[in-house]
Amino acid sequence: MKESSPSDPKPTRARYAEHAGKSGVLWASATAPLVIATTSVDRLPEAARWMWLAGALASLLLLAAARSIDRHTLWGRRLATAGGGLAAVLAGPSLITSPFATLVVLVAGTLALRALWREESIGAGFGGATRPFYESQALGAAIATVALWLVWVWVQIETSTLTTAFVAWSFAVTTALAVEWAIRNRQQHRRRALAVVLVIAVAAAIAAGLWHHWWWLTSSLAMATTALIVILLRPVAGADGWGWWESMLGRPERLFIGTFVGLCTVGTVLLMLPQSTVAGESIGLLDAAFTSTSAVCVTGLIVLDTPTVFSGFGQLVVLLLIQVGGLGIMTFSTAALWALGHRLSLRHEGAVASLISTEDRGRLFISARQILLLTLGVEAIGALWLTGLFAASGEALGSALWRGVFTSISAFCNAGFALQSDSLVPFQQSPMVLHGVAVLIVAGGLSPLVVLALPDIVRPSAKPVSAQARLALAATVVLLVVGFFFFLAFEWHGSLQGLPFADRIHNAWFQSVTLRTAGFNSIDLTAVGPATITMMLLWMFVGGNPGGTAGGIKTTTVSILLLSVVEAMRGRWTLDVFGKRISERSRHKAAVIVAVAAFIGVVALLVIQLTQQMPTQTAVFEVVSALGTVGLSIGGTAELDSIGKIAIILCMFVGRVGGLTLLMFLSSRDVPPALGHPEEHVAVG
Repeated sequence: MKESSPSDPKPTRARYAEHAGKSGVLWASATAPLVIATTSVDRLPEAARWMWLAGALASLLLLAAARSIDRHTLWGRRLATAGGGLAAVLAGPSLITSPFATLVVLVAGTLALRALWREESIGAGFGGATRPFYESQALGAAIATVALWLVWVWVQIETSTLTTAFVAWSFAVTTALAVEWAIRNRQQHRRRALAVVLVIAVAAAIAAGLWHHWWWLTSSLAMATTALIVILLRPVAGADGWGWWESMLGRPERLFIGTFVGLCTVGTVLLMLPQSTVAGESIGLLDAAFTSTSAVCVTGLIVLDTPTVFSGFGQLVVLLLIQVGGLGIMTFSTAALWALGHRLSLRHEGAVASLISTEDRGRLFISARQILLLTLGVEAIGALWLTGLFAASGEALGSALWRGVFTSISAFCNAGFALQSDSLVPFQQSPMVLHGVAVLIVAGGLSPLVVLALPDIVRPSAKPVSAQARLALAATVVLLVVGFFFFLAFEWHGSLQGLPFADRIHNAWFQSVTLRTAGFNSIDLTAVGPATITMMLLWMFVGGNPGGTAGGIKTTTVSILLLSVVEAMRGRWTLDVFGKRISERSRHKAAVIVAVAAFIGVVALLVIQLTQQMPTQTAVFEVVSALGTVGLSIGGTAELDSIGKIAIILCMFVGRVGGLTLLMFLSSRDVPPALGHPEEHVAVG
């Protein structure tokens, strides 16, 4: 960045770029106190005059801070702090009846103060310590605009002309600053400047056509602002020319978490739109976040009934989140790069290889393509099979097709979402439907590695099959068969009572298949006995195979630990499986994953017990179901309040990315043992 010298008659704009992003945030959010005052006046009409005056004063303070913070940083920070504090006081009447909203405001206010008083500029993590002034200012305004829009949608402020004008201010500020940047940089950054102009032009055209449809209008403007953020996040060329996300691509665990956070966020925004519901009203931030996280993490826990609450658009959003979340963003990204003919750097290849479970980097794109083709092929066959069965039962062809596609994708991705309010209970006497869904669940949970190796396992050939594939398949078969007999024996005179003999067999098998991670149910789970609940907890905790769409700590993890225990009882401290010796590192990883999963489960259970009024058995079931990304419930999900929903959201997210992230974190670090320390045997057990 070019700095002006003390002898310069006028300091250049570049000198003040460090706080330009904060200036943009303040410009865009200057009218927020007036919106808050408008909302609070409805609750305290007798104090309307004072609230309007206070709101106007807070807005003036923010405007003054936006004008001065880049030149007189200390005074700008003081003015912004005063304006924000006054706005928080104005929000008091609205917050006093909502503890969750109060918590959100406290957290958001703390983060805002931290960003205001720290020296780092807005967007510094995306390309250098300091951006050019106009770029940073426009970026800050765009980020503030999207944040304000999300808060407005969540709070569901009345859409009066006055509040709409106040909120429209932030969109107008962002547009003006972005256009100013584009004009000033039309030569140096021609493509990005043209992209900014095109986005704004398209947004203006859409806004003109949706002028009388408020939600569609603001939603389209929010999406346009998000596009501006992406454009303004200028890349800084790294060693491989990948720009600001170089640090993410080089770190698999960071990339995995980042992509899932991004997907959950996009899903939340889309599901918050009134167009996503049958009633045409927003479901709010929390319920949208819960549904989005459950879909992305292929869990299946729901707080809103999917077929009756969500419109066709909302159901499509849920389905897309399930598909992308089940396969993993990296598989799609790798396949897209393969289709475009790009070549990854060595660091990027290592990151992608660790995410899609392939050791041969030369087969990276081939593996990704095989995963996609296998997934889409199996889902297509399942969709055709289920569509035929639904149509044969008397359902209209269009409805049967949509139900078949949705159920097939949800089953293969082990998501558990259904277009029936009571899952697959209506089909408990339709064995063809149950077994079709069961095959999809097993195929998705096996992982592509095992599915592609099945022909070589069943029909021995010269091609070697990894011990991991054999171990995963063996563990899956054992869990399916043992779970089937346990469920059949425990529930023969319980939840299965009243069904014909053959249907008891079919439903016991289906529950054995689905209870590990899929989340569908064909019987009433609130009627199962305590012994069955305990068995289900164990199976849900184990989950499916690594590399598949299933959750849990994975079958290979449990198999390695159990076999290690058996070998230790026989006096052997090494482990040989299918002609291969399992490394000590793999055994240590398995122990760490189980220990961490158990610890997280206990902490989550304590949080639920401290904040929710529900029986211990129900709380344990909900936590394990969320951490295992299973999606089964015995009634606890419907009883969750705001804090409980947040706890389960975190459980679902940690359950989906936690184990994989921990595994990648351990795999990427190979610290040599300390030298010079004497060895000592410590008594354990």
